[in-house]
This record gives sequence, C-alpha cells and structure tokens, in this order.
Amino acid sequence: MENQTTNHQTDALINLLAVFEDTASNMLSTVALFNEQQINITLSPDSWTAGQIAEHVFKSASQLIPVLNGAGKPAERDPDEKVKMIKDLFLDFEAKFKSAPGIWPSDGPHQKAGLIDLLQTAISQVREVINSKDLYAISTELVVPFFGELTRLEWLYLICYHTQKHIHQLKNIRQAL
Repeated sequence: MENQTTNHQTDALINLLAVFEDTASNMLSTVALFNEQQINITLSPDSWTAGQIAEHVFKSASQLIPVLNGAGKPAERDPDEKVKMIKDLFLDFEAKFKSAPGIWPSDGPHQKAGLIDLLQTAISQVREVINSKDLYAISTELVVPFFGELTRLEWLYLICYHTQKHIHQLKNIRQAL
C-alpha cells in the first residue's frame, strides 16, 4: 500500500509540474503578444486591460505564496480530491467572478516588460514551493469559502486554473484588437 501511495504522489507531482510549466509558459508568451499600447487598451468600460489581467494574475499568485509556505497539517483525505471541482469552476469560460479586492489591479498604465518580470518572479516562487514543500498537506493559513480547506496541491492547481482562465481572456482581447 505504501508503494501505491508513493506512486500516486509521484504521478500527482509529475502531472502538476506539467500543468504548471505549460500554464506559466503560456501566460508569458500570451502577454508577450501585446505591444506597449495594446497592453493598456480596454475593450469595454467594465473590463480590464491585458495589463490589468497580468497584474491581477501576479497579485493572486504572489498573495498565495505565504499560504503555500505557511503551516500545514496532514490531509485525512485524498490530497487531490478537490482538483476537479477547482478545474470545472475556473475553466468554465462563461462564468464571471468578482475578484477579491486585495488582488484588484491598478489602473495603469502598465509596461509589458515590467509585467513579464513580475510574472516571472511569481512563477519562480511557485516553482520553489512545488519543489520544496509537502504538497499533500492541508494548508492551514487560509480557508476559502466554497472550497474549504485545500491541500497545497489543490492550491497550486487553483493558481494554474485561475491563470488559464485569464490566459483565455487575454487571447480574446488580443483577437479583438
């Protein structure tokens, strides 16, 4: 049984790393498609610019680093039990959510190179968590309404799927420009 658990955890880590690296690469390459003017164009009064979306993704990931590095406790359940629910919620591209005020972007203007630097910093910090923390422990630093307690693994998938939702938005903005 111990060997099966170890294999499951190894597979979970390999899968997470693949999703994370693909998402990180896709986010950086999508932001890179915008020029300095386009990064600050809003398509409608109630929408964010590409620069604001990139800043929001950075803020969101960065604010979770202390949560991921904080205290944890053993999970008394499958550590990836909530991944599908998180994925289904965030990758429903028709669903609209209100962002938490603490991760709202500034009005700008935004500079593409600065945004890419910020995103690369967040990517490095998340990668460090993946490579150094017990991903199967419940993070006790933050409990999210609707999801409840999450393992670090689930938090990391939340970061990935949240970012993927915004990559989708960025691609739509880019196409509309």
